[in-house]
Amino acid sequence: MRFNLFLWLLVLVTYFGNGQNLNMVIEVNDRLVESDIVGAYLNFETTDGTKSRNLIGYYPGELMLDHEDWKEINSELTKKITLSFNYYDHSKRNDTSLNIEVEMQKEYFDMRYLILRVYDLREKAFKKRYGCLTENDFVAEFSCPDCGVLIQCE
Repeated sequence: MRFNLFLWLLVLVTYFGNGQNLNMVIEVNDRLVESDIVGAYLNFETTDGTKSRNLIGYYPGELMLDHEDWKEINSELTKKITLSFNYYDHSKRNDTSLNIEVEMQKEYFDMRYLILRVYDLREKAFKKRYGCLTENDFVAEFSCPDCGVLIQCE
């Protein structure tokens, strides 16, 4: 009886064990994002061109992923993963929003921690610092063990 219980417990832990969260912090304009993002999705594209989109959650320090997300992340058929969300800035008189989409490498999901830094190039200070890198309204970088560093314009 004990062996059967142990075996079932082992099977359940193995099956649901990949439903863990990713240790990830999101910063926008050098500010920790606490509750200002809405509609966070992981977008997957497979080698045959099929696209899917999974709703995920975010709390400071954790990207909430379930078993199905991990299955698609680890699938050999998945060739591209994009994190997308809407960021709302309530710190100014006029609320502003920014639609952010950043590609994530599969290796990022194996890191002990991950920091996503996004800079809104509609703001003068960040446009001067990073505006030469892209035509988009934002530029993003990931900080993690073995990640590169975003190069500034002059």
